[in-house]
Amino acid sequence: MKAVYIGAGYDIRPLKNYKNIKQFYYFDSQPYSEFGIKQSKEWNDGKWTGRFTNGFSRPNFIPTLNKTMKNYNMKLVNVSDNIRVYSNGDQTVYYHTNTAIPEHYEKIKNTIRNFDTLIVAGHDPDSIFLDATRKKIHFIGCENTSFHNDKNDSYGPENKNSVIYKMHNDNIQNKFKSFSYLKNNHLIHNFITWNEFYKSYLKDSRKIYAEKNCTPFL
Repeated sequence: MKAVYIGAGYDIRPLKNYKNIKQFYYFDSQPYSEFGIKQSKEWNDGKWTGRFTNGFSRPNFIPTLNKTMKNYNMKLVNVSDNIRVYSNGDQTVYYHTNTAIPEHYEKIKNTIRNFDTLIVAGHDPDSIFLDATRKKIHFIGCENTSFHNDKNDSYGPENKNSVIYKMHNDNIQNKFKSFSYLKNNHLIHNFITWNEFYKSYLKDSRKIYAEKNCTPFL
C-alpha cells in the first residue's frame, strides 16, 4: 500500500495506527514556508516595501522532524536534496520537504503514481494530485480537521479545487473506495461512502463542542 499525506508536519498518527501501510509519502512546504510557496511581506513605516522576507520560514522544522521520527524508532536512512527517508525496517516514510501542492505537482507526480491511500489531517490539499493514480483510494480523515463544506460561507471557499470542497460539491467521490475517521484516541471508524463519513464527523464534532462548552451544539 502507498499512502500520500500533504501538509504532514510532524504527524506520526498514520504510522502508529496503520501498520499495514508500508510506504508513506509525506509532503510539506516547510521549512521554506509554512504557507506553501508564500513569503511574508517586508513592511516599513506601515507600508509594504514591495519586497518579501523569510518570515514564514520554519528553521526548526527539520530538527524537530528528525527528533519526532527518532522517538518513534524511525531512523533517517537517506537524504537527497529535499527528500528525507525514514524507516524502522518495516514502514518507510519518503518525506518531501519544501514541497507545495499544486505548485510542485509536476515534480512529484511520478513518485506517487498509483497511490491507493490518502491521509487528510489539518490541511485540505489541492486535488490535482488525484490525477496521479488510477486506483480506487482509501480516504483517511483525522480528528481535529475541518471537513466542513465552505461553499456558502460568507467569505467563500478557500480553494474550489481542494479535496474536501470537491467531495461536497463535485463528482470526485467515485475516485474513492472507502473512508476512515481516525480519532486521537486511536479509534478508527470505517465507512463505505463520503456521506456516512461526514455524518459521523458532524456527530463527533457536536459532541466535542458540547463537552468543551457545556452547552448544546445546534
